Amino acid sequence: MLRRETAASHDRLDGAMAGLELNNPADYALFLRLQLAARAPIERWAALHCEEALRPPQSVSLLLGDLAQLGAESTLPEGTFAPPTGSHPLGLAWAIAGSHLGNRALLTRLERQGTDLPTTFLADPRLLAFWKRIRPLLEIPATEGPAAGALVAAEAVFACFVQALDTCEGRLAA
Repeated sequence: MLRRETAASHDRLDGAMAGLELNNPADYALFLRLQLAARAPIERWAALHCEEALRPPQSVSLLLGDLAQLGAESTLPEGTFAPPTGSHPLGLAWAIAGSHLGNRALLTRLERQGTDLPTTFLADPRLLAFWKRIRPLLEIPATEGPAAGALVAAEAVFACFVQALDTCEGRLAA
């Protein structure tokens, strides 16, 4: 249900990223800054409001490290994230874990191209372990209440990434 109902948001983000040549250091830095702009506020919120089982691993330091290795300018974003009332954290967990699965595909592509770009963020094994941990929760049949709340939270995560697209330097075409 989450995949089906968030397909339009997911397609918009994928479309915006399609123009990036991730083996190009400037485009890769833009991709990392986009990730940082979205993940930093989400991770701050999750640290305060998500139970440990649904709290994604922190990735901000990995993003900052990869940007530093690239010699790319980066600052810790001060944006905020607050999903609407009625959100269920499982939707946030699903969206972040799913994003990492996409990042693993990017990592594979970069490795095939023989890149020397820093990929600590893309290769983070904690996020893959997080996906494996929450997957059984996603397979439990949900009542309308929790399912609807998970969808609201997932859409809030996608909205945060779209906002990051709109504010990142060199705006990506959507």
